[in-house]
Amino acid sequence: MHAENLITRAMDTDRQHQLNSFLVDNQELESLNARLATFNLFRVLRIEKAEIRHSNVLAWLLTPDATHGLGATFLRRFLSRLLMENEDADVTLTPAQIELMNFNDVEVLREWQHIDIVARSHSNGWCLLIENKIGSKEKKGALAQYLQAVKADMPRAQVVPVLLTMEGEDPSDEGQEAGFIPLSHVQVLELAERIIEQNAARIPGGASVFLNHYLDTLRRLTMQDDELIDLCKTIYRKHHEAIDLIVEYGASSQVLDACEEAAPTLVDCEFVVRRRGLVWFLPRQMGDHQRAGSFSSWPFLPQPVAVMCWYQYGKRSGRLRLTLEVGPVSEPTLRIRLLKAIKKAGFSFGEKSAFKAGPKYTRILSMSHKLRTNEDGDVDDNPEYVKEIAKSLWKKFWDEGGKITGVLKDFDWDGKN
Repeated sequence: MHAENLITRAMDTDRQHQLNSFLVDNQELESLNARLATFNLFRVLRIEKAEIRHSNVLAWLLTPDATHGLGATFLRRFLSRLLMENEDADVTLTPAQIELMNFNDVEVLREWQHIDIVARSHSNGWCLLIENKIGSKEKKGALAQYLQAVKADMPRAQVVPVLLTMEGEDPSDEGQEAGFIPLSHVQVLELAERIIEQNAARIPGGASVFLNHYLDTLRRLTMQDDELIDLCKTIYRKHHEAIDLIVEYGASSQVLDACEEAAPTLVDCEFVVRRRGLVWFLPRQMGDHQRAGSFSSWPFLPQPVAVMCWYQYGKRSGRLRLTLEVGPVSEPTLRIRLLKAIKKAGFSFGEKSAFKAGPKYTRILSMSHKLRTNEDGDVDDNPEYVKEIAKSLWKKFWDEGGKITGVLKDFDWDGKN
C-alpha cells in the first residue's frame, strides 16, 4: 500500500507540473483566449452546431427579398455554382439559364413537408430542396420521401435535390439513386465569403455584423480559420500531455460538481469526498453502524469504513452511475463474513472473487441513468438538471440499497461466526 501511495503521489506531482507549465506565462494560450473571447452571437446563444439555426440562416440568405440586402445574388450564385460543379447531375437546368432568370416569384420555405429548406419558382419551373446535416445522420428513407413530396407538389418542375453536410459526404445509395447532390459547409462558406465581400456596400450594418458572426462560426466548424488552427497546433505540440489530462478529467467536472453539491441534500452524510473521478459519500445511518478500527479502507477517506456510496460519470457512455461498494478490510475473515451477511440480505453480486481472502473491492449494488443530450449530441451537464437526475437515481437506488443499514446494524463485528 505504501508503494502504491508513493506512485500515486509521484503521478499527481507530475500532472501538477504539466498543468503549471501549460497555464503559467503561456503566450499562445493567451492569444487563443483573446480570439475566443471575441463576441460572437452564435457562441453566446450556444447554437454554433445547431442544424435548425444554420438552416434558418441559409434560408434567409437564399430569400431574395430578405433583410440581408443581397437581393437574389446569393440564391443565383448558389444554384449556378452548384450546377456548374455537378454537370453530371440529373438536371437539365443550366447555370446560364439560372444567371438570366428573373427571381421575382421565388419563395423559400422552412420545414415544408419536414424538408429543411425548399426554394422554388413556379414561373421558372424549378425547385431546390436542401437536407442539412451537421451532427445528425441521414435518416433511412427520408431523402426519397422528400423528393417524392416535391415532385407531387410541382410535377413539371426541375428539382435540384441537395444533401448538405459538414464535409460533403456522399448520400446513401438510396439518396444517390434519388439524384441528391452532395454539398459541404466549406463550399457554402467559400461562396458566402466571396459574395459578402463583393457586395459589402449593399449590406445593412446590422446584417453585416450578423453575417460576420455567421462566417466566423462556419470557419470554426469547418476548420477553415487558419490563424486559429496554427495557434491550436502550436499549443498542442508544446503542451499535449496537459491538454490530454484536461480533456480526460475536465469533461466530467461539471457533472461531478453537481453531484458533490447534491449528495448532502439527499441524505444526512458524515462526509463527502471528491477523489479519483468519483464523489464518495457516507450516509450517517451507514456510518453509525460501522465499527472503526479493523479496516485498511480507502486511503483518501477521512475515516476508515467498510462500505461506501459513490457517484461516477462515464464520459464515453454519458451515464451517471451510483454504486454501493464494500472496500478493503485488513481482516480477510471479517470481510468475508460481512459479504455473506450482505448476500443473505438479498443483495446480488458475484461470489467467485468476492469471497476470496485479501483486500479488494466488491460492488454490491450499482444503478445508472443516461444523461440527455442536446441537438448537437453533447451531454446536458446543466447543474440543476444533473442534480435532479442524481436525486431520482438516489431515490430508486436507496429503495434497495437502504437494506445495508440493517445489515451493518445487526452485524457482529467482533464475532467469529
